[in-house]
Amino acid sequence: MQGLDPQTTQKIQALLADNPQLAQSVQSMLNGKAQPQQPPQLQSNDASQSAQTTSDSTTTDEGAADAKPYKPWQPADQNEANARNEAFRGIANQAFPLTPEQIKMLSSMLDSTQRAQAAAPNDKPPMPTSSSLIVDLDPGATPPVIRLSRGFITSLVFVDSTGAPWPLEAYDLGNPKAFNIQWDKKSNTLMVQALATYTYGNLAVKLKGMDTPVMLTLVPGQQQIDYRVDLRIEGMGPNAKPTIQGTGLPDQADKTLLDILDGVSPHGSRELHVSGGFAQAWLQNNTLYVRTRFTLLSPAWISKMSSADGMNAYKLQSTPMLLVSRYGKVQQLKVEGL
Repeated sequence: MQGLDPQTTQKIQALLADNPQLAQSVQSMLNGKAQPQQPPQLQSNDASQSAQTTSDSTTTDEGAADAKPYKPWQPADQNEANARNEAFRGIANQAFPLTPEQIKMLSSMLDSTQRAQAAAPNDKPPMPTSSSLIVDLDPGATPPVIRLSRGFITSLVFVDSTGAPWPLEAYDLGNPKAFNIQWDKKSNTLMVQALATYTYGNLAVKLKGMDTPVMLTLVPGQQQIDYRVDLRIEGMGPNAKPTIQGTGLPDQADKTLLDILDGVSPHGSRELHVSGGFAQAWLQNNTLYVRTRFTLLSPAWISKMSSADGMNAYKLQSTPMLLVSRYGKVQQLKVEGL
C-alpha cells in the first residue's frame, strides 16, 4: 500500500486478515471487477421521500378545504411555560373568582346590612334623660314608669325624703327573660337592662325597714330613655339626714322642688342672677326657690329637698342675701334682680 506509513499499513492488513469477505470485496474493486453499490437503506429512503412527496401533493390538492389552520412550531420550553401559566390562571380563578371591584361592592353591601341590623327602630339612638320621681305607696296610686331600651343600662337610685340613700333588701322581676338586673346586695342602686325590644314587665323592690314594696313598670323600646332615675320615697329612711331648721318636711313632697332638683324652672317663675358662688334662683310671686350644692344657713327655709348626688333645692321667702356653708366654710351669696 503505497503512500501509507508502515504502522497504518499494518493495521489495514490486520483488519483484512480478520475479515475475509471484506478483503475479497476490496480485492475485486482493485481488479475492476465490481463497482461500489449504494447502501440499500439510502435507496429505500429516497424512494420513501419521493412517495411521501407525491402523497402530500395529492392530499393537498384533494383536501385543501379540510386543512387545519397553520400553527407555528414552538420549542418544548415555550410549551411548558404556557402550560404553567394556564395552570396558574386556573388556580387563581378558583381561589379568587371575584374581581377587586366586585369584592369592594360586596364589602359595602355587607357594611350596609350590618348597619341596618344594628340601627335603632327609628334609625337614630334614643335620647337619654335623668330625672327624679316621687313614689306614691298609697293604694290605688299609679306605679312609676321606667323607660328602657335594649342595649342601654338604666340606674335606679332609691332615696328618702331627705335625699339620703335608702338601702335595699331584695327585688323580684315579673319577666326575668326580658330584663337583666345587677345589684351588689348592699347599695341603694339597681342596674336594669332590657333584653327584648318591646316586652313589658314590672319590678318589685323591697326597701330596708319598709313593709310595702315599691312597684315599678318597665317599658322598653322607647325613643326617650331613663339613664338615671332618683326614686324618692316618702318618709325617713335608715340613713335620713337630720333637719337643722325650717318648719319640717311637708306631708307630701313638693313637686316644684323635685323639678328644681332636675334643673327645671318652676312654672310661671322668673330666673334671677346669683353671685358669690354656684347657685340658681327663681322668683315665683313672693317665693324664692334656690338650687345649690351648698347648705343654706340663713334665712330659714320653708321646705327642702336633696338628691342622691348632693344637690339641694330650697323654698323660702324672697330675700336678697343668702348665707350658706361650703365644705364647712360660711359664704355669702347675693341674689340680684328682685
